[in-house]
Order: sequence, then structure tokens, then C-alpha cells
Amino acid sequence: MKAISSVLVRVIVKEFYKENTGFFLVVLGLGFGFLKTPQHMDIASALAFRPIYYLVPLGLWVLYTIKTLNFFYRVKRLPENWFLTEVIGLPNKGLKPLVVYIQFLLLFPILGYSIFMTVIAFQLGQINSAIILITSNLLLLMIAGYFLFLQLVKPVDPSISKRLSNWIRLIPRQYPFLFVHHLLHRHSISLVLTKLFSAAVILGATAIFNVEGIDFRYLALGILISSAINANFSFRYYEFEGSALKLYRNLPHSRIKIFAKNSVTYLILSLPEFLVFFGNNWSTSDILNLFQIALILPVVSVLHHMVVKNIRPNQEDYAKYVFFATAFLFFVILGYVPVYILLITLLVMSLAFAHRKNNRE
Repeated sequence: MKAISSVLVRVIVKEFYKENTGFFLVVLGLGFGFLKTPQHMDIASALAFRPIYYLVPLGLWVLYTIKTLNFFYRVKRLPENWFLTEVIGLPNKGLKPLVVYIQFLLLFPILGYSIFMTVIAFQLGQINSAIILITSNLLLLMIAGYFLFLQLVKPVDPSISKRLSNWIRLIPRQYPFLFVHHLLHRHSISLVLTKLFSAAVILGATAIFNVEGIDFRYLALGILISSAINANFSFRYYEFEGSALKLYRNLPHSRIKIFAKNSVTYLILSLPEFLVFFGNNWSTSDILNLFQIALILPVVSVLHHMVVKNIRPNQEDYAKYVFFATAFLFFVILGYVPVYILLITLLVMSLAFAHRKNNRE
């Protein structure tokens, strides 16, 4: 069983952290770059005295847990990992503890922070709050381990439900919608979770904006962080073009035309964020400013796409690029650079990348 454990750690745990390097860098940058240890202690103390607010971090931890399960759901279906299905032949007595151990490693970041919050609760004498944290995290670990076990022993079936398939058929088949079809068919859970997390960030930025006043930088930073959350779609789109759109690349379409069609695709993918953003701000803010800020999401996504097509990095290098690009734009927005200047600059850069001769046809 020790040898099997090493294989599962290598195939699942290491690959998960490797694939999500950019995600963790963004979280570390936001959570520990701007908040120091005293601020984290103040937050943990405030939550300990009002345990009802533990629902906020618990909600985020549940989303993270679903992210780990979705990762395994996708990784198991890779041809090189089909051997994982053979694990079903192992006795449950040894397999179930192993699955819990794997899930523990996947959840280690949130469990570690939860331990920190629990220690603070004990130090403040808030025993009930500490018990709530311990119980909720144990339940989360056990439930996640159970679903991971089910995924591990379930045969690989790439089909989707008939109801979902019928609903997807209603979406047009024109070029800008092809990648949307691909995401709904192959990455539907990841798509939904990404959009939920992205919408939550926008709602948080809106809440800060409403409290702090009319500084539109708060909204712009929220949309920028949302673009970092959606950045993985740009890499997937690049892979999708290489695997599913080979015939289209041989048609006599100019690079500008393809660039425009790709831009429309990112506008379509941004619709959920647009609805949340405008729905919560249109009645209290200037519509022109809102429109400029909302365009940050598709424009940055297009830039990421053009960078990937020209540089062709691996996923780990791409995650690093997204982190540093987001951090740079973060400080650009903080520096009171007008949003329309930022949008024009990013579009010009994207067009420059689109015109490069080493672009994949």
C-alpha cells in the first residue's frame, strides 16, 4: 500500500499543486502580501466572537474542496491515468484510509489556516467556536474523501447527461461559440466553479466600493482579480485551437479576423461577470465608467491568449506569467491610470502579438 500511496501522491497531489501554482500565488499575494500576521489574528479573533461569520471562510473552503474533486475527475480521464481505475481491486480496508490521506494533502492549505483560527479561538476562550471549526473541517475532510473514493472506484465515463446535452444544443455553432461548447462538454464543473468564485470576488469589490465611496479603482481591481481567476480559460483555448480547430486555421482567414472572433468568445465567456457587475452597480454608478471597467476582463483574457499563442509556455510558466502580469496591472490601477488608457494599451499589445509571424496558423 505504501507504493500505491507514492503513486497517488505523485499523480494526484503533486500534479494538483503544480497545475494550480498560479492560483496559490494569487491567493498568497492577496492574503499575505497585503495582510500581515496582526491583521490575520484580528480577523480570526473577530470571527471567534461571532461564529456565524465562519460561514464565509467555510463557503470558500467548500469551493476549494470542489476544485480538488473536479481536478481528480478530469485527471482520471486522461489516457495516461486510466490505470487509476484498477485501484478498485484493492481492499476497502486499506483503500479508504489512503483516499482520506490523499484528500488531506489536497486540503492542507485550508486545514492549516483552520488550525491557526482554532488556536486563536482557544486562546480567547471561545471553546464553542473552536469546536465548530474542528467539527466542520473534519466533516469537510470526510465528505470530500468519500466523494474522492467514489470517483476513484467509478468507471471512466466521458459522457454528459442527456438534459445538459440537449441544453447545450441550443447554443449557436458559429466560431465564437465553439470554445464555449467545449467548456460546457468537457469542463462544465470547472466552468461553473470559476464563474462562481469570480462573481464572489466582484461582489466583494462592489461591497468595498459601496463602503469606501466613489473610488472606481476598487471595482477595477475586483474585475482584474476576476480576470486572473479566469486566466486558465485562455490556456485551455490555446490547447483547444491546436487540437480541434486545425481545419479552420487552414482556411483563408486573416489574423485580424481570427483575433476579432477570439475576442467575441471572451466577451461571451464574460457575460456572467457582466451580469453580476452591472446588476449590482448600474443604479449607483456612472454607466460609462462601469462599461470601461467591465471590459478589463475580456481584454486581459485576450492578451493572455495572444501571449500564450506566441510564447507557448507550459502550464507552470503560464501560471507564473499570470501572477506577475496581474500584480503589475494591480499597481497600475492603483496608480490612478485611467481605465480607457489601460484598455487601449492592452488591446494594442494584443494586436501586436496577433501580427507576429511566429503565431501558430
